[in-house]
Amino acid sequence: MSILREQEASGMRMGAEFSRPWPLRVNPHVDQARDSAIAWMLEFGLLRGERAVREFVDWRLAEVAAFFYPRASAEDCCTAAQMMGWYFLPFDDQLDGDLGRDPHRVSQVCTALIAIVHGTTDARSHDAPTVRAFADLWGRMVRGMSPSLRSRVAFHWSSYFSSQLTEAMDRSNGYSYLDLETYFDFRAATTCAFGQNDLAEKWGGSEVPAVVWHHPVLKRMRQLGADLVAIRNDSMSTSHEDVDGLHNAIHIIERTQSCTREEAVERASALGQEKVSQLVAIEEEQLPQLLSHLDGAQQRAVLGYADTIHDWICGDYEWEQISARHASHRPMPEWASELLVAAGS
Repeated sequence: MSILREQEASGMRMGAEFSRPWPLRVNPHVDQARDSAIAWMLEFGLLRGERAVREFVDWRLAEVAAFFYPRASAEDCCTAAQMMGWYFLPFDDQLDGDLGRDPHRVSQVCTALIAIVHGTTDARSHDAPTVRAFADLWGRMVRGMSPSLRSRVAFHWSSYFSSQLTEAMDRSNGYSYLDLETYFDFRAATTCAFGQNDLAEKWGGSEVPAVVWHHPVLKRMRQLGADLVAIRNDSMSTSHEDVDGLHNAIHIIERTQSCTREEAVERASALGQEKVSQLVAIEEEQLPQLLSHLDGAQQRAVLGYADTIHDWICGDYEWEQISARHASHRPMPEWASELLVAAGS
């Protein structure tokens, strides 16, 4: 029986499947983080009404923060849950709608967000609720970071915002990827995969020294982690992206390999399993060679970084299964249509 038919028979939602030979870890402060995120989002107008709050809970955004950052303190887990709340409806979903088909407007918004990341302005330069909320959030996200880590996280979040303009241009031009590996390189930016990983070094982890972080072994490990998250997420979100989406690994497989949706998910599962095997092989064969040249503190930081990648893969896999976010197409609530619109626009 195929993967999709097995999932349908068991009542599960459709998606690519692959093994995860690492434990799923959960932050013990998840309930506190959920309450904190809801209160913060209500304060900035990013949630309105009981239904919006129920959707936040049903989407399990506090849980995904707890999965990604299992070692974060209570305060940092709360900030992580607020970040996840900000990331989805107030920002990501806005760019799946009409706004995401207007490169000029996307450029204005993302320029303001990049300016906040680099500390060259504040939210008053673009007085939209989502931008003002990010200005409040960013200061707490980077508080206490070393200059090296702060520079890196700023680069990755700037790349994330810049990629939203690229996607808007692609929508405008009707551009489609024909190569999965090229797509995965870009997909890491559009999900802020590496920027999310950076935060784990501060939120309960150990900062990897810059002289080691750029090593090809770690570069390949984090790219494989991002690829696996992309495969799982894309395969679970097709009900939405069939309507409003753009780039999606399942769509690319269907288009380039002339196959059905069922066949595309099967092939995505096989690709995911291949990437898991590659990651395991790197950690068994190449990572020990790297560790042998490092001192004790560097070794602990690198091993902690490997755990961060595992948490990202396992946490996303679990979240995709328990979240209601991808259960069906997500129409934009009427009240949310102005979250990225500056006052007086």
